[in-house]
This record gives sequence, C-alpha cells and structure tokens, in this order.
Amino acid sequence: MKYRLWMLPAVAIGSGLSVSAMANDGTFSYSDLDTLLGKAEGYGFSRFEKLEADHDDDILEFEGWRDDGWKLDVSMQMDGTPMRESQRKSSTPAWSLTGEQLRQALRQAREKGMQRFEELEVDSDGHIEIEGYNAQHDEIDLDLHRDDLSIDDLNVKGETG
Repeated sequence: MKYRLWMLPAVAIGSGLSVSAMANDGTFSYSDLDTLLGKAEGYGFSRFEKLEADHDDDILEFEGWRDDGWKLDVSMQMDGTPMRESQRKSSTPAWSLTGEQLRQALRQAREKGMQRFEELEVDSDGHIEIEGYNAQHDEIDLDLHRDDLSIDDLNVKGETG
C-alpha cells in the first residue's frame, strides 16, 4: 500500500472560515457543517466514512475517498486551519456515503432534535451512527440504516450534575 502525507494548503479547506463560525464546544451547527462539507467536496472527497469534531484538540476530521479510489484522512483546526492530510491507494467501498446521503442523514438527525453535531460514522454493515446535542444540551445518539436512512435507534441522554 502506498501512503502520502502532506500539509494542506490553507486555500484547500480552511479558506473563508472564521473562528466565529465555529462552535466553542467542539461541535458544529448545521450551517457550519454544510460549509465544511462543501470545502471537503471541493478538496476532492466524493464518498465519506467519518466526520468527527474533536473538541479536546480543536480538530475536525474527515475520512473518505476521492473518485479515483484514494482514501483521504484530512484534519483541520476548528478555526479552519489545515493540520494534516494522509492518502493511501484504496478502493471506494459501496457502503460509503455520498455527500448527498451524508446531508440526508444529517437532516434526519436535525429532525429528531439534534442542534449541534459532534460525529458521524458509517460502517461496512451499512449502519450510520450520528452523535450530537439537542437545544437542552442533552446528548443524542441516532442510528440509521444506510440504504433507506430509516431509524434503527434513538437515544437522548440528559446531563447530570
């Protein structure tokens, strides 16, 4: 397997994002997320496996594939500053999500009360897990089936203490 590690040019993903556009708690509003997804698609992502906001390190990570099958793992700071990119020769799995499927899954989460996004991941069995928070800051975990985006499970966990 071939691996490539590159520093991202600031224009590739981070341009046009300001610190004020990002949430201070490591999560993203849907408007912020849509902007960042557009940047990822502009960079070359055509299929997605994972999106994750890491508030401990102030990083957003995209994992997925380009049209030519190369797998991408791109990280940037929450303010949009690019941190790293790795690429490796791969083949795009059928279970990965297109940008439109990803947006549809996120719309499902929003319709179920998720106001702030933290993580989305799809696995090889076609399960999509989305984590985030509602307006009351309760954690929401939503599991969907990839093929029809039907809900498999919805959990809302209230904050304690």
